[in-house]
Amino acid sequence: MNNRLFGISYSMWTVQARWALDHHVIRYQYTEHIPMITTPLLRLAAGKLTGNVSAPLLVANGRVYEDSWAIVAYADREGHREKLIPLDMVDEIRGWHDLCDIARKSNRIIATDATAHNEDAKRENLPDLIPEFAKNVLTPLADLGVAYLGMKYDFRHAIIAEEKKKVREVLNQVRKGLAGKPYLYDHFTYADITAAATLQFVRPVSDKYIPLKPAMRETFSQNDLATEFADLIEWRDKLYADKRGETFAV
Repeated sequence: MNNRLFGISYSMWTVQARWALDHHVIRYQYTEHIPMITTPLLRLAAGKLTGNVSAPLLVANGRVYEDSWAIVAYADREGHREKLIPLDMVDEIRGWHDLCDIARKSNRIIATDATAHNEDAKRENLPDLIPEFAKNVLTPLADLGVAYLGMKYDFRHAIIAEEKKKVREVLNQVRKGLAGKPYLYDHFTYADITAAATLQFVRPVSDKYIPLKPAMRETFSQNDLATEFADLIEWRDKLYADKRGETFAV
């Protein structure tokens, strides 16, 4: 198989990449990335010995695609189903991607902060290869992981209330764009995927689509925003039911 995707299963960016590949029925080998632990493997795949590397990352036919937008564009080129980024809508849909990226980055900060204060979530974040009896002793590894993310994405001094305000502003724009419609445009596009993925760290979607352990589900939930934007959560859930088909990962 020529396609290999590295991702973090619950990551909002990985959600977008996998949805696009699956939409176009593109088969790929999926490898779960564990920050710090599998970073050398990710560097090897990316061909980058220095600088930042992150998931999702797709290696396809000898080429490397290093972010979800590039992966979606690749899927559109290689797939044969309805385009997610139609050529006459690239700028508009890129606008939704960039807008939602503001909220996704803030959501990541909020979730990382919540994880830092939740011992159960820190234990759940430890790799499954670590036996349960050892996880209590090794919880400091999870603290190291939280600190690593703070340094990598430079949000050690973020103010949570300000980040939550950014998320709220983006979700209000999504609500305005939908205006009660099933899609942001007159048909399903990547704009809908990027908006839906952003809600993963407001109220995670059902385990049917993205399995989460209980404490991680708790830290990824922002109950105040989930209540305020219950209509968007309902829209997201229906979009998944209607448009999130089977996965073609192996």
